[in-house]
Amino acid sequence: MTAQCACGTVAFETRRAPIIAAACYCHSCQEAGRQIEQLFAAPPVLDADGATQFILYRKDRVTCIKGAEYLEDRRLTPASPTRRVLATCCNSAMFLEFSNGHWLSLYRARFADGAPPLEMRVMTRDRPAGVTLPGDVPNFPRFSGKFMVKLFFAWIAMLLRR
Repeated sequence: MTAQCACGTVAFETRRAPIIAAACYCHSCQEAGRQIEQLFAAPPVLDADGATQFILYRKDRVTCIKGAEYLEDRRLTPASPTRRVLATCCNSAMFLEFSNGHWLSLYRARFADGAPPLEMRVMTRDRPAGVTLPGDVPNFPRFSGKFMVKLFFAWIAMLLRR
């Protein structure tokens, strides 16, 4: 599958199945989403209910196939362990990376038709006031055991490399 920025200048190719497709409601994702959406002509990051949807892939299964020179890191604070990477050509949020993590969380909106369906919602305890969650997928107040197990087994499959 291919993930690309809104204008098509930057593209990533993914190989094989993702680890998981999830929507995150944590305060950091909401704040970063608001900040990114304020950039000139930036496409939406947050869903109407405040969630940010991601498709997580092992790092060894993602390659930038064009436009790497347009990628720029953003952090909420200088000490933040999370960097969000934007395509500066059109201010599209491309992916999120945790320091020392073995996976990349690609923004689901960057994939055209055919993106895998949402599997769960996490960090729902941080959702905006008044948001009622549908029951179409499991909703977890924190990161679920299933989420963590999938990340762990992906790391094992990578022979504990990052």
